Amino acid sequence: GYQAFESEVSKAAQLAMLDDLGLPYPRARVIHRAAQAPAAAEGLRWPIAVKPNIGGSGAGVRRFDSPEELQAAVATLDLGIDSTALVQEFIPAEESRIIRVEVLGGEYLYGIRIYTPGNSFDLCPADVCQRVDGAALDAQVCAVDAPSRGLRVEGYEPPRPVIEAVERIMAEARIEVGGIEYMVDSRDGQLYYYDINALSNFVADAPNVVGFDPFARLADWLEREAEAAEAARARKEAA
Repeated sequence: GYQAFESEVSKAAQLAMLDDLGLPYPRARVIHRAAQAPAAAEGLRWPIAVKPNIGGSGAGVRRFDSPEELQAAVATLDLGIDSTALVQEFIPAEESRIIRVEVLGGEYLYGIRIYTPGNSFDLCPADVCQRVDGAALDAQVCAVDAPSRGLRVEGYEPPRPVIEAVERIMAEARIEVGGIEYMVDSRDGQLYYYDINALSNFVADAPNVVGFDPFARLADWLEREAEAAEAARARKEAA
């Protein structure tokens, strides 16, 4: 519904939700004009990233390593379609990897770890076509340019407290099918949740990564939902 859509499109709303739930996320401040970025970055831990509030696949995200670098770039900052952006602490991910946890029906479905060759912000799991052990995934379900990105993936089951936190987030956001991304700070081992997705871009060639086909489970769930909706409609008409 609308609440799930709102959670998907607004990074600022996502952070507010995480804050309400008492879950860790990279510190950030919201700006509405590019000129506000240097002041917003004061007191944050460097490096920082400037992120358009609305956008996906890392579009428009820029990293800055010093106040001087940020100040020099103010005139070129893109705040996105709603003229709103986050000035946020950039987290150097442990082993250059992020973890994505998928849910179906609001419950844990599977987890994966995605390893990056550098500081890329474009980490769509459907575009990763090589396992950590070097095995190539089915090219028929991979993006044409996937091999050039150097991303690698492996199945991973997060600790139970993380799974429970992910399910809490999804319940709060009213998202039944989607994914949560988090990372661990390489400097101090702190875990941070940073992205809430109301759409599931399932990992490519999932059976060879997580051991089963999530699309089959999604189809089964949708069938059950349709049957339940039809039964509810029939009861209403009979009343």
